[in-house]
Amino acid sequence: MNRYLLFCLILFPLLGNLAQADDNFTYPVDNAFLATIAGTPSALAAPVPAEGDVRQTDLAVTVIPERYLPPVLSRYRQLHYRLAWQDKPAPLVFLIAGTGSGYSSPNLDYLKRVFWQAGMHVIVLSSPTNHDFIAAASRSGLPGLGLSDARDLHTAMSIAAEHARNKKGLEITEYRLAGFSLGALNAAFVAHLDEELQQFDFTRTLLLNPPVDLYASINRLDALARTQIDGVSSGNSFFEHIFEKLARHFESGITDIESSLFADIQRSDNALTDPELAMLIGAVFRFAAADLNFMADLITEGGLYSPPHEELRVSTSLTPYLRRALFCDFGCYLETQLWPVWSSNKKGKTMEDMAWETSLYSIEPFLRTNPDIAVLTNADDFILTEENYHFLADTFGERAFLYPRGGHGGNLRHRDVVLQMLKFMGGNAQ
Repeated sequence: MNRYLLFCLILFPLLGNLAQADDNFTYPVDNAFLATIAGTPSALAAPVPAEGDVRQTDLAVTVIPERYLPPVLSRYRQLHYRLAWQDKPAPLVFLIAGTGSGYSSPNLDYLKRVFWQAGMHVIVLSSPTNHDFIAAASRSGLPGLGLSDARDLHTAMSIAAEHARNKKGLEITEYRLAGFSLGALNAAFVAHLDEELQQFDFTRTLLLNPPVDLYASINRLDALARTQIDGVSSGNSFFEHIFEKLARHFESGITDIESSLFADIQRSDNALTDPELAMLIGAVFRFAAADLNFMADLITEGGLYSPPHEELRVSTSLTPYLRRALFCDFGCYLETQLWPVWSSNKKGKTMEDMAWETSLYSIEPFLRTNPDIAVLTNADDFILTEENYHFLADTFGERAFLYPRGGHGGNLRHRDVVLQMLKFMGGNAQ
């Protein structure tokens, strides 16, 4: 992807979407890539309790008792989740992590504290594309299909809620649901499924920075990892290039990395360019794709990246296999693993049909008419096209909370954004 296309990736959503976004917004970062990486300045973030002050623990449940995993992966036989609970009756909110992320990801840990502070029990679950979930809770071993992933999540949520109730004596007054990024799309499909099953009867569902067309968003993320940077010819040389820039910055006498990395450095002569920021984001998603490719192949015994189970002993190094999977991005996963299995049972269907079934377009009537489901996103979120953004604005109407800046989740900790979350979710704003 050349520099012009990268510029368009940021500019076009902004130009088309700002008219519908709230521009009385104090979030200061107007570069979508930088916002995604740097997040919210601490002075503008909503305060939450310290981790040590939250009544919480990590637990694990067996979701698929019959699943066999080789000894080297035995720690993934149970699905791990994080529970934060109140000492009195309270609503329980499920949080679903984003693409490739585990239940302990920083964004989810922050949201956990937001909702716990507001008086809710919280259960945090890994993304269906995370190795932990694929191994322990994915029936097919091939995440990436809206309804299939929703069924797996719904089952895991049911088991985890009952487990938490038994372990900690939770008294649950009602159920709520939220997800970030891919987890937001998952949450939409779970809520839609539960309307049929009527098990949780979610009183509130909040979609934070969801993709609309998952496979189109995947293509945009894959493209970031292929960004062209002058003088950089490979992944290794890219990281060396970034390291040299950072080294020059800190040689100036600045040693406080946390406070200066994405603030001071962007005001210096060593500021990272848009292509460099884009490739940093793309690299993170490429590693998530490798994780997905390897574990899905292992569970389905596809033989693309993983050896036969009998060769995976406790002492086996997984590095060579993960390195091989690193060359296959999300689009590659769809084409080489998900599509062949899906299409084998869908005679005459195309990949476009598979994509539509996993998009929010496919459940548009449910999203439009359900007053208890809302979306929160940004005009410059680069996983959305202009059409995607306007779909969210039109479908959700007054339940679409739209901000002009923040990239992909960069403003989630902003005090105004958190206040809006709590206003919708019914918590007590602190």
